[in-house]
Amino acid sequence: MKNNRVYNYELASKGDRLFAAIIQGILLFILLIILYKLIGIPISTIFSSDTDLIDVLISILQGIILGAVFYPFFTGNLGHKIFGLKVISAETGKDYKKADEGAIRECLKNILGYLIIPNIWILWDSKNQNLYDKLTKTYVVKRYD
Repeated sequence: MKNNRVYNYELASKGDRLFAAIIQGILLFILLIILYKLIGIPISTIFSSDTDLIDVLISILQGIILGAVFYPFFTGNLGHKIFGLKVISAETGKDYKKADEGAIRECLKNILGYLIIPNIWILWDSKNQNLYDKLTKTYVVKRYD
């Protein structure tokens, strides 16, 4: 990578972002299993159903809730916090920590996750941005505080 710094922060590597997403996904999956158990829905339905409109709506709602809850506290999602990353504005370099900003970013991430190109966009992007990073004008950087 030619320039791996923005606003005096080091950009998060593709690997850091991948592992943060995997860990967050695992934690959310465990939470989903617990929720299904509490409600009494068989866990097998998680694996046996096709994606339909209700799944998309749940993804949207999940993104909005998680973004609104985590961004004000962690300046990113749970995976970012665990891996020492945060989200900043690509325009100003300021922390991206408002609830509405986080809700929109996480919602876009979940919606675009149903498509292939947004998930692999980061592979050829010089600033390690995914498509939803471009749309929300954000960078994921290493946290120094």
